[in-house]
Amino acid sequence: MPLRSVLFIDPPAFCTSVEELAAPALRTRPVAVAPPGADRATIIALSTEARLAGIERGMPVRRARKLCPDLVLLPPNPRLYAHFSRALHQILRIYAPIIEPRGYGHAFLDLTGTSRLFGPADDVALRIGREVKERLGLSLSVGVAANKLVSQAATTVLKADGTPGALPLQLMVNAGSEASFLAPQPLVVLPDLHPRLRSRLEDYQLDLIGEVAAISESALCAVFGDGGRTLRARARGIDPRPVLPPERQAEFQVSRTLATDTNDLGVLHPLLRVLTERLGHRLRGRGLTARRLRVEASYADHTDVAHAVPLHAVALDAELWDAARRAFTLANAKRLAVRRVAVTLERLEEVEGQLELEMGERVEPLPRTQRLQHALDHIHTRYGARALSPSRPR
Repeated sequence: MPLRSVLFIDPPAFCTSVEELAAPALRTRPVAVAPPGADRATIIALSTEARLAGIERGMPVRRARKLCPDLVLLPPNPRLYAHFSRALHQILRIYAPIIEPRGYGHAFLDLTGTSRLFGPADDVALRIGREVKERLGLSLSVGVAANKLVSQAATTVLKADGTPGALPLQLMVNAGSEASFLAPQPLVVLPDLHPRLRSRLEDYQLDLIGEVAAISESALCAVFGDGGRTLRARARGIDPRPVLPPERQAEFQVSRTLATDTNDLGVLHPLLRVLTERLGHRLRGRGLTARRLRVEASYADHTDVAHAVPLHAVALDAELWDAARRAFTLANAKRLAVRRVAVTLERLEEVEGQLELEMGERVEPLPRTQRLQHALDHIHTRYGARALSPSRPR
């Protein structure tokens, strides 16, 4: 399997940058975006100049005005942001067969296997940066690595080390050096680390990513539960999540609207089985696994409920069905009849990446349940989904 090559595209201060492109008079001025009409509103985006004035995302507008009396406040302009995002993605599609959008202007690119066509990934990053600057006037920070987590962390390091107007275009982290790259960085560099979890780590005097990576898995699990294992893997730069375009993500959500509204578990549980078996087959066919399952239900009165439950690393159909029933039970707080049920698999990861989490431990033969699941998948693929049906107790 070729070495993965993932880029993270991060235009610094995207929303305020495109506002300045649309209104050049705003350049060099402290600019922030916030909902209009209330000082209790919070800042949702800001320019570099506003950040240097001490303003932060999430800060109340009233406090931001006190810190920076010259602050220019603008209302959100989703149409403008979407326009520039589409223009940026048109450029990205030239180089990347797989793109996963990540909010306005941001995206993951999977360049795996494209080196013969476009050259090394770091060269592609530079070319993308230059082309976007020339065509759109936007500056880019691009992280290059073997996975999503490290490529995104690289852009955070770029922005922390750079200065306005002198921001490096790209930073490449070579495969195998992920842990050493992350080790000296503060915890804020680790992507998607929940603020409460970061606060708890700081309570234990853990300020650097490398300090977390050096702690044993058992010790982290004792404090943070099952999340300790994932935390340690992420701190060492291990991330098996694939780059998934929106249409691929949509494959892992299935729903069914019932012909007749009902709250009969004798109808709803078999329906959940059909939906989870369909998802399980797609999951294994893509070489993926999921770490969370979400069930949503719509009632006859048009209200909705939802609940998510965690999954094991490799969930078989029977485990997916059991998880779906548990999630539905926890979500189903009303006695009303159900009109629609949807099941979604979340936090997708590549199965092969799971082996990396085991730190080179010897891979044991597949358990009997997994061998049976593979046999069932083979029958369904060859003879159709209805070739086998669950037995009913007599």
